Amino acid sequence: MERLLKFFSHSLGRRLLLYFTLLMMIPLAAAGFVIYHESDTRMSGSALRLSSQIMSNIALDLDQMVEDMTHLSSLITADTTVQALLRGPAADDEARERQQTALGMQLKRLSAYYGSVSGAYLVLDSGVVAKSRYYSVRETLDLPDELYRQARNHAATQWVNCPDGSMIVDNMGSGVLSALSSLSDPQTGQPCGIIVIEVKLATIKRMMSVDLGENSNVFLLRRDGSVLTALEPDEGQQAIVTELAQEEVIGSKLEVRDRQSFFVLRSRLPASGWTVAGLVHKDFLREDSRHILQTVLWIGLFAFLINIIVSRLLRAYELRPIEAMMRYVKRVETGDFGASLAVVREDEVGALAVSMKNMTAHISRLLQTVQQEQERLRWAEYKALQAQINPHFLYNTLDSINWLIWAGENDRASEMVTALTGFFRIGLSRGDDLIPVENEVKHVESYLKIQKIRYSKLFDYTIYLDDAVRGCMVPKLLLQPIVENALYHGIKPAGHKCRMFVNVLEEEGILMLEVRDDGVGMTADQLRALQNALARCGEVRAESYGMCNVNDRIHILAGDQYGIAVVSEAGFGTSVRLRLPKDLGGENHVSSTAGG
Repeated sequence: MERLLKFFSHSLGRRLLLYFTLLMMIPLAAAGFVIYHESDTRMSGSALRLSSQIMSNIALDLDQMVEDMTHLSSLITADTTVQALLRGPAADDEARERQQTALGMQLKRLSAYYGSVSGAYLVLDSGVVAKSRYYSVRETLDLPDELYRQARNHAATQWVNCPDGSMIVDNMGSGVLSALSSLSDPQTGQPCGIIVIEVKLATIKRMMSVDLGENSNVFLLRRDGSVLTALEPDEGQQAIVTELAQEEVIGSKLEVRDRQSFFVLRSRLPASGWTVAGLVHKDFLREDSRHILQTVLWIGLFAFLINIIVSRLLRAYELRPIEAMMRYVKRVETGDFGASLAVVREDEVGALAVSMKNMTAHISRLLQTVQQEQERLRWAEYKALQAQINPHFLYNTLDSINWLIWAGENDRASEMVTALTGFFRIGLSRGDDLIPVENEVKHVESYLKIQKIRYSKLFDYTIYLDDAVRGCMVPKLLLQPIVENALYHGIKPAGHKCRMFVNVLEEEGILMLEVRDDGVGMTADQLRALQNALARCGEVRAESYGMCNVNDRIHILAGDQYGIAVVSEAGFGTSVRLRLPKDLGGENHVSSTAGG
């Protein structure tokens, strides 16, 4: 609450918007609530009554289907033609075949009066199987002996759900509901087989296929509550209707049970004692009410938009100069100190605008002073980093000369001293911090000559300089630390003669300096450690000293988007690429060089 009060107390425009919103939205919300509540009550009741009528019709259709199956079974039992054909056992196979054909023809005539019945069959103790349909009788009936004996020896009809197809004929896997009843010999009155009446499950589902809304369902249940068939299989819904089916249903009148998120409509089928149950979700019943609610919400939104427009028109005059000052401050925050602010009023708001302009001018002067100091500090840091590298490579070079003198190879030592003289002459560059890349290549070539004298059997080298980039300016002492790392950490441990390539060229508008060798390379862990060291070399100076030094100097002069990239694979070598802008000595970097 405190935050909400603070939100509105700091803005006149917000308070005006709040006042108009409350005046307009409170009556509208009250009216919308009443309309929705009344419509929800009335429409839900109407939809529930319609769903109840639909379920009653389903119950009547299913009950009629069960009654037809029972009646057909009784009609077959009492048919005189069937009784005549059952008298006396067939003497031989030919007689059995004639009996089976005649019974089949009679079954076909009798079942023709019942459109919902898909098949009628007689299974006799003698092995005769008569059928009313053209399907072939299974070579081995899918009729368990226990089920056959139970249906044969009991007067009650046995109902069996066969989702995988008929037990008697091969109907290509079409699921059926089978009614099995006893068939008696007309002479002895003793059971002599069974009658099987089948209805396709697809026919039952068509009867149950009604639109009760999204996620609704219809179930057909046995007396014990087990599911005979369902419109859509759903274990959660099945558990609910099974529990309800086990409760007593009085008569065949449709009952409505209220559950948390849906209604259960159920009715007992008199002919079979089964229960048909439908689940109707309350969300479906309230669908029309939700449409009304959406309409009310759209009206509320439209009213809210009108309220915003009106409130903005009313507050515009008072807030316009304040909003202008806010825009001015935002531009100043982004560094635009040259932004203009028109003073259009002479009241307190105008005086505030004048003070704001004076303050902005003062801040601009202070920032310029701070920026100049930062440039001086940045250049001083660059000078310090550049100075760090001289003792490092000087020590290694002098160590090589000492080794040659100690070995008595004075001519080679003299040649190395001459190369070292050229090395320092280019390295000093009359105090310049940026030198042409052509001179930097000569500088590293002098270094390689020195190392070639010492390690003539370890490596050869090749230098390539693109003529198009000879005049590009680069920081001096850039390549030598990279070449030194390649020699001592890539080539020397290899144990065989290797080759080093120094390439300087333009690549996609960028000056690219590459040092590549075919030495030992690095493992994935070593490469990752080196890349991490380069990423934080401003903090960690002990790791990869020379490469971190070069990377830092590139970042200081050119920015963090330039620097060193390393690619390596153990056993194949390493490639180190230095990316720099081609115009490092141009206008974009005048302030840096001037600071030196």
